[in-house]
Amino acid sequence: MSTTTPKLIALDVDGTILDNQIGVPVHKKVRKAVREARQAGAKVCLCSARPGYFMQDATDRLDGVDALIGCAGAMIEVDGKTIYKIPVPLPALLACFETARRLDYYASFAGEKRIAVCKKGAVSGPLNHTAVFSVLDDKDMLEALKTEPFYCGFIFTKKGAGKEEIFTDPRFEKTSIHRSSQNSFNITVDETDKGRGVLRLAEYWGIPREAILAVGNDGNDVPMFEAAGTSAAVANAGPDVQAAADWVVPDVRQGGAAEAIRRFVL
Repeated sequence: MSTTTPKLIALDVDGTILDNQIGVPVHKKVRKAVREARQAGAKVCLCSARPGYFMQDATDRLDGVDALIGCAGAMIEVDGKTIYKIPVPLPALLACFETARRLDYYASFAGEKRIAVCKKGAVSGPLNHTAVFSVLDDKDMLEALKTEPFYCGFIFTKKGAGKEEIFTDPRFEKTSIHRSSQNSFNITVDETDKGRGVLRLAEYWGIPREAILAVGNDGNDVPMFEAAGTSAAVANAGPDVQAAADWVVPDVRQGGAAEAIRRFVL
């Protein structure tokens, strides 16, 4: 853990500042801590497997953030301007789609302006009540994958399904795969993850690695912990994620991210 006061705060969204349900407000303690940290000169970014346009429910409940790292590090936006993006190659997208169909799981893909969701799958798929989701049959999905850039793929599995038993297709060899919830994995291009996204943003602002605070709750937040000078896991995180962090703070429903900000920044 660094002794340098953080100048960049990277906050995961689902399970860290939102209670894994769309529309559940960010805790008032977190809103207040974020506001005070920015007033004190720290930069605050949201870092999520969601694309930037699907973090609106989080950003609307904060008094502004300085950047969005979306698609698990594959897209970075500062002041509404995209400063970095790298799509998943078509072979890996097709492997994701075909693997989901073979196992009867849902798959979805985050593109420039929409999240394309497979129509079929036995396991409960992602939320589809918002305009950013397009639910496609197999034919239309394949056409979309071949003609549109997608920056992150997702496979929604049965709870507890292991990475090794799902991602056996050799076309996944040049991808980065991380668990993004108890029943989902996110897939990005090789050497792309939340940690590298945070480091790219820090470099953009000239902030040293030791001056980064990362707060998260899931497996895809561990690379962010490894990239940061200081890291904190909320108490609702799993044991492996808690073990990877420097500090464990109260859970998301208690506004635990605010304690991390106050302890290390304010």
